Amino acid sequence: MAEPKKKGFGELINITSDAFGASTSEPEIPYDEGAPKMVNNRQSVYRVPLSMIRPDRFQARFMLPYELREDFYSQKSGWVETVRRWLKMAETDRLIRRELDELIVLGDSLHDTGQIKPVTGQVININGKDVFQMLTGERRFWATALKSVREGSADEPYVLALIDNQPSLEKQIAENMAYKALTPVGKARAAARIVLEANNIKPNSAEDEFAYFRKIGEVRLSDDTRDVLMKTLQLERTYYGRLMKFFELPESLLEICDRAEMPERVLREIVAYDPQYWTGAVHYFAEHEGRTYQDVHAFLERAAGRERPRAVRLPTDPATKSARSIKRVLLHVDELPQDDKIGSLADALIGESDQEEARRLVTHLEQLTTAVRQRLASLK
Repeated sequence: MAEPKKKGFGELINITSDAFGASTSEPEIPYDEGAPKMVNNRQSVYRVPLSMIRPDRFQARFMLPYELREDFYSQKSGWVETVRRWLKMAETDRLIRRELDELIVLGDSLHDTGQIKPVTGQVININGKDVFQMLTGERRFWATALKSVREGSADEPYVLALIDNQPSLEKQIAENMAYKALTPVGKARAAARIVLEANNIKPNSAEDEFAYFRKIGEVRLSDDTRDVLMKTLQLERTYYGRLMKFFELPESLLEICDRAEMPERVLREIVAYDPQYWTGAVHYFAEHEGRTYQDVHAFLERAAGRERPRAVRLPTDPATKSARSIKRVLLHVDELPQDDKIGSLADALIGESDQEEARRLVTHLEQLTTAVRQRLASLK
């Protein structure tokens, strides 16, 4: 029996050109050389079967659970089997179920209204087989796959795609953030990859994702790369250092932090404690919606044996409550995006004040500084 002929990109992808053909017919009126002109930098939109597509394994926002990633990206499992296993996991995992619910809604929307925004990528040849290496659009890919599997479709689904001849990491990160802001873990991955690739440390498709991102510990941050981080992620050097600390967590915990959309403040609190308490704290936060930094802090204090009985507090006046807000501002001044952070606070304080009000403000600030110094001396 003859070996079936391998299908190439030209046979598997149908170019949708009808819309363009309608605009290339001969005009019915004489051409006016002086009239305004539109420049046609036209790109062809392709229909790409899901079996041809390979999403980027190392992008900032992870879609597949860690348990499914190795088999899918090593091609031991196709998209159909991967989706079936994913749906099975969602039956017992609240966080996975929440994410799949979002993708199912997206899949229904793509079916009802059509895919308005194409995915992007490039065609490469791997072992004699054409593959569409996807740069952006992984959510659309998996939403389409989920709808097909859930409905038991016999025909292989496809997504609309554009060939991107100038792919870049910055484009991919911008697309990741277009749907919603990256989680702190996702932002850490985005920052790490920018710095790694700037140092010519590129991912290997057979490499474990977490092993790749942890290479960041071997790389120093140059001034040029710092500028790229600021431009792409609005990330300052101090903030970057805090994000890189998250890679100290084991991959199993880091995945839960990511799926639970754990706030950065909670993550920082957890990694500040001894590693023996990390697992309990991460699972404690992820178990129920609505747990806060204060909840996690109290949990860690109990775990570390440092919980103290809470003293009865008398109601405070509005001015004292406002002072506590000022404390939070001053403690987190390094996270302000402005270059002149203290100057920006001074501008906010002086604001619309006249000279007399500004002098009174300065006098009170000086008295406050003196009182704080006195109390500082008594602290152990």
